[in-house]
Amino acid sequence: MMTGLLLLQSIASSSLRYGRSSSSSIVRPSIRRRIGGGGGKSSSSSAASYIAAAALGGGALGGASPPGAACGGTDGDDDPRTTSASGATTTTTTTTRGIAERGGEDERRRRGGGTAEGAMTPPGIAAAAAAAAAAAPTDDDLRRIILEPTDDVELDPTFPFPESSIRHDAYDGVTLDVSKLLSSYERDGRRDDVSSMDDPITFGNMLGRALEIWTRTNRRGVWLRIPTSHSHLISPACSIHGFDFQHAEPGYCVLTRWLPTGTTSRLPSGPTHQVGVGALVVHPTSGRILAVRERTGPAANAKLWKMPTGLSDPGEDIAEAAVRELKEETGLDCVFDRIICFRQAHGGLFGRSDMFFVCLCRLAPEYEQRLREGGEIDLIPQEEEILMADWIDFDVYAQQRLWKESPLYKEMNRAMLRSLKKGVHYSDSDDDDVDDTSHGFVAKNLEVGFRPGRNTIYVSSKL
Repeated sequence: MMTGLLLLQSIASSSLRYGRSSSSSIVRPSIRRRIGGGGGKSSSSSAASYIAAAALGGGALGGASPPGAACGGTDGDDDPRTTSASGATTTTTTTTRGIAERGGEDERRRRGGGTAEGAMTPPGIAAAAAAAAAAAPTDDDLRRIILEPTDDVELDPTFPFPESSIRHDAYDGVTLDVSKLLSSYERDGRRDDVSSMDDPITFGNMLGRALEIWTRTNRRGVWLRIPTSHSHLISPACSIHGFDFQHAEPGYCVLTRWLPTGTTSRLPSGPTHQVGVGALVVHPTSGRILAVRERTGPAANAKLWKMPTGLSDPGEDIAEAAVRELKEETGLDCVFDRIICFRQAHGGLFGRSDMFFVCLCRLAPEYEQRLREGGEIDLIPQEEEILMADWIDFDVYAQQRLWKESPLYKEMNRAMLRSLKKGVHYSDSDDDDVDDTSHGFVAKNLEVGFRPGRNTIYVSSKL
């Protein structure tokens, strides 16, 4: 059961929604009401959790930021049972000490001796640990909390926007989506309200009333998603109500505002990294590597032979990006084998950082069959970007002047050469006992488990 609690805390601490946590909240009041039954039980179970943590050396609940902590401050609940950042220490310490003192009194009476004030005795620790275990959420509770992170918030009757356009998150934040707002108006036949969204002043007044309510109800971060079609609404949000840009994508932009006064915003920055891939492919019979010359750009100016490379698309795994880029630039179908190495750089386009992964790929089986039958492997360079594609000796590739003068790329080329010397093998992602002499990171696409969906994890082939 404690494993489940730690999993939930880990998920909260790693959320990109509000950054790192400096709070000490254990469970948000809304979650505690859902899984703890509310009432006086919350106080005793929270105290018992603290005692159990102390009995385990502080490691059971320490280290990871729990749900509700990521924004800092309190949860906006004046109930003294709330274990929040501002109130938890006093309330919980008092309750814990009371339990400890009662345990100590019982022990002194039993043994006729004395213990230090507030010290935990073995019977007291055992009882507290048992109480914590009994109050802990079940695995089904944890899955429900993870799958349904939004709080059940009762909307103020004077709130200016329909509930369907608002999403409350698990960190006391709120998102207003103007696209959903317009859809709600149209679905309900409220044509006048749809037209009112063409007026920045009307929208600005409505947003102002919403901000007053959100501030009064202790919301923290506000996210405002505005479609390109209504970009005129950006002006009142930024110039009047203090919003600023978080990120923009084709079709929409996202603005944010941090509501608590006197505290630094815990809202994350927009996207900070781009992910690039390079595909290393070796010819099955000649041992040469696949290289391309680009039509434009720095590599074209240097007349450089390079791997097929490109940026990953949103929602695309590294392995998928390598296979796609290879297909686009050369027309070849390949199978991802492993990540050989990766490079991190900073100060790129618009100040973004860059992660570049060198991926070893193997030609699809039909090409090997074609070679055995005396055929050739046809290369089809991408007309818009690629000037030519060919198979070249790795020594010729590595001895190009630009590579030779760069310690970074000399190291990258050495990693590529070591991988080629080991040979190219298929990586069976379902077989943990595969006898593999090559180095690198193989891809395993696995079920997440506590929620629907799959993720890809890249693990060392030597572990």
